[in-house]
Amino acid sequence: MLNFRPLFVSLLLLSSLGLGATERAAQKEVDDALVKACTVCHGPEGRSTPYGYFPRLAGKPETYLLNQLQNFQAGRRHYAQMGYLLENVNAAYLQQLAQFFAKQDIPYPAPAVFSTPQPQLNRGHELAMHGDPDRKIPACAACHGQQLSGGVSPAIPGLLGLPRDYLLGQLGNWRTDQRHAREPDCMAPIAKNLTEQDINAVTRWLATQVALKQGPKSGVQAAPQPDSPALKCGSVQARNEAPLSPQQSQGLYLSRIGNCQACHTAQGGVPLAGGKAIETPFGVVFSSNLTPDAQTGIGRWSAADFWQALHEGRSKDGHLLTPAFPFTDLTQVTRQDADALFAYLQTLAPQKNEVKPNTLSWPFNTQWALQVWRALYFKPTAFKPDPKQTADWNRGAYLVNGLSHCGACHTPRNALGASRGDRAFKGAVLASQGQWVAPGLLSPQEGGVQNESIKSISNLLQNGMTQKGYVRGPMAEVVYKGTQYLSDADAKSIGVYLKSLGNSPAAPGPQGVIEDSKGHSHGAALYKEHCESCHGKEGQGSPPGFPALAGNRHVTTSQVGNLINTVLLGGIPPTTAANPLPPGMPPFRTLLSDKEVADVLTHTRQSWGHQAPAITTLDVIQHLENASAHGGTDRLPR
Repeated sequence: MLNFRPLFVSLLLLSSLGLGATERAAQKEVDDALVKACTVCHGPEGRSTPYGYFPRLAGKPETYLLNQLQNFQAGRRHYAQMGYLLENVNAAYLQQLAQFFAKQDIPYPAPAVFSTPQPQLNRGHELAMHGDPDRKIPACAACHGQQLSGGVSPAIPGLLGLPRDYLLGQLGNWRTDQRHAREPDCMAPIAKNLTEQDINAVTRWLATQVALKQGPKSGVQAAPQPDSPALKCGSVQARNEAPLSPQQSQGLYLSRIGNCQACHTAQGGVPLAGGKAIETPFGVVFSSNLTPDAQTGIGRWSAADFWQALHEGRSKDGHLLTPAFPFTDLTQVTRQDADALFAYLQTLAPQKNEVKPNTLSWPFNTQWALQVWRALYFKPTAFKPDPKQTADWNRGAYLVNGLSHCGACHTPRNALGASRGDRAFKGAVLASQGQWVAPGLLSPQEGGVQNESIKSISNLLQNGMTQKGYVRGPMAEVVYKGTQYLSDADAKSIGVYLKSLGNSPAAPGPQGVIEDSKGHSHGAALYKEHCESCHGKEGQGSPPGFPALAGNRHVTTSQVGNLINTVLLGGIPPTTAANPLPPGMPPFRTLLSDKEVADVLTHTRQSWGHQAPAITTLDVIQHLENASAHGGTDRLPR
């Protein structure tokens, strides 16, 4: 796209107009793909839907929208689906979303009409415009603007035109500590000071008022506003939340590709300050604080203490660590790399964070049980290069089996939680993580990489996307927080090693049987309505953003958990340097019944030459029940 200077405008007016139209069309296509995961619930251009639970996004202040997206991502606002969609995207992606919805110039709908007694409306008007000073309740207008259609700061939204059930839901969430803003969180005490009668009155009054859209296109002159909100507001105060700056140190690099942050950072917490709850079949383990705080972190540790933890699975004082910390893999990390990791961790700002004690059941919470477990399943081991293999192969083996601990997910475990060496890299169900399946890496039919090029494997690890699809579920977090930082040489080495692991072809599965032609046609209709616009009439997709379903082994796999999760939860691929604005898939758990999920998936598994077994309603129900039984209730059940 040429940038014509004013000197040429008069000569090239027609062509520049044409190029402008082309550019706008291209930009609209990019925008539509970017917000795909949002607009199914929030309506076209974010203008809302008939369901007030999904609020209007269009035209709200950009800073306000960005704050809310960050709050969902950090866990200050509690809605599991939003947290899941946003957990693996960076600040630039959130900024793009906020910018898109803020610029939508769409009129607000007509105000609601309620049969409300006039005294109640009068009370609502009084609270909105004047507050209740005796009870320390400021007027809504003191922060949200005298016209209630634009706040005194870009971080504060207008209130007029919002559905009443949405207003009720947000005030209720603040009252019950289900919603939080940055500290100081001014809305929480206000909401708790309001009585139920107050909330009924103010939400009814706000919902019945005409929304005044302010801005250059509206012709509405905003009333003069005070310089700052009536209360101290954490969302308004300037905060420096820049991510960790990239340091050219081996320790930082190793901490990233070892994915330390995924386990040692609680949602919304300080990176590597610990406290994340790690679900196991034996109870919950809370990750340790890796910052150099003297009381609660590793500020008093030496490099030898740190090496002891990685190599032997023992803490500084000698007590045995639980195998939720993957010392069974990290034991292969060299002393040189361990020292580099420790040196980097010592550069972090100390964070005082008293981590909760583990809640493991007896006897798994005892040291003698850990001693027995270690006698059965663990022996400190140094990595030994294979002289018969290339340097790339050995480097890949060191990373896969050691620092990156790939087998922790892709190898199934026995009843005592030890990795099954006889089934290494043959895939496993991650029960405590929403029943996602870490596919087998040996069988091409189930997700193996033997038929993939080394470049394709590298792309998946570094970028999260290939021409055949993108990572989802727990692997999206691995890419976002870890493997996207792999050097080209290390990514290649992992590909070389994985491709060498052999080929264990899966036994032919049963042929698909279409038991109900009516149900199959129903699945086709659902596909046409919800899927065809992205994945194509013939399942051809539009890679890499919208992967092809035809010929896709992940569609015909015998392990259907990932398929069900993908339809229910949707997802946005992890943002990486190569894919900073990947398009996402909307969640359908609020739109499709269990039977409809089964029908549409069966259609994809038995179309375009596929002959995979049908997915039944019972399969979907059992998947949801299993997720609920293993701690997945916050994400999956409707």
